[in-house]
Amino acid sequence: MENFFPDHWSTLYLGLIFSITLAQMLVVYDLSSSTSPPAGLGMFTVYAMATMISWVLFTLQQGLDATLGISAPPVAWVINGYLLFIAATQRAGVIRGRITLGVICLLGTLCVLFLQQENLFVLSALLSSLCFTACAVIFARRGMDQRNVGDAIMCIAAVLMVAGAMIGLYQLYVRDDFAGAQLVSFGAYSWAYVLVVVGFLASVLVEYQQHLSHLATIDPLTQLLNRRGLETSLQVTLARAHRLDSFTSAVVIDIDHFKQINDSFGHETGDKVIRMVAGIITRSCRGSDVVARIGGEEFLLVMPETELEFARKVAERLREAIAEHPLWVDRQRIPLTVSLGVAGIRGEISLDQLQQEADRAMYLAKRNGRNRVAWVDNKPVHLSNSVV
Repeated sequence: MENFFPDHWSTLYLGLIFSITLAQMLVVYDLSSSTSPPAGLGMFTVYAMATMISWVLFTLQQGLDATLGISAPPVAWVINGYLLFIAATQRAGVIRGRITLGVICLLGTLCVLFLQQENLFVLSALLSSLCFTACAVIFARRGMDQRNVGDAIMCIAAVLMVAGAMIGLYQLYVRDDFAGAQLVSFGAYSWAYVLVVVGFLASVLVEYQQHLSHLATIDPLTQLLNRRGLETSLQVTLARAHRLDSFTSAVVIDIDHFKQINDSFGHETGDKVIRMVAGIITRSCRGSDVVARIGGEEFLLVMPETELEFARKVAERLREAIAEHPLWVDRQRIPLTVSLGVAGIRGEISLDQLQQEADRAMYLAKRNGRNRVAWVDNKPVHLSNSVV
């Protein structure tokens, strides 16, 4: 292997590796100061540093004409493969297999003291292939679950390393070309490292974009949609209602006397009330319904392809369910009631118009004693007489 890595190539190569590693370190430094650093950030950093050190040792060994008697690359492939496996499991939240694979890799690296160079190359190719195959499976599964292209890139990197190791073994056993086998494996490992770094940074970027999108569309207290998320979610639904000339109904739910609850028991209790009501609404909805928190104590339930009469019955069930679940604070019972307004419009409709109609009905329910349902169907307003 001493003839395929000339001095000028080693200088360029190490310069590239240092540049890539430095770029990753800068990103890692910035991410580590965030309130929620990405999963596996520490181990990916260890993997990058260990890989860079192994390349430095390998280059120094080439300059010394391999007088150390120990082949650095095969050992590095095994160690770094296991480090990447640990980083992958941390990122995916998987804990199984770490100890078993760690013991196997440890025993393999100890063989550096006993095996000849070619035999050590074969052993390291098999062990590193085992590590990178496990990494590929984890990255592929996480990439599909999270829809993250960065994990897909890291999966490709792991597959590339396994392919390089297999081609290297082919070069050794079929063509009897040990130097060629080392060169192929070394090249595959180099490209795999670059792809892992790019994939990790891409994965983190995608996660942050998803996180920002989540913050922009999800209410943090209830995990329901906020107003912006509701508009985005209903674009296709309202367009379909217009095209098919179907009914779309909406229910506005407002917690009665919420300000008094906040003033009497504190904002923490008020938050519990909001979460409790949100949970009851969510459990009472169909899969096609869309629920959002549109104000401090106000919720909007949109029911596609649903006529007013059915929406009114759903609102009555919601009112009864919430009234039957008081909140207990320090052994004190806090009764909960809601006022609901229902509106139903057929054909072309905007979210603003639908909400305004339901709001108008809800305010009528408030004015007539609360804890009741009122509804609007573009005709005279009606009021139910049912009160708990």
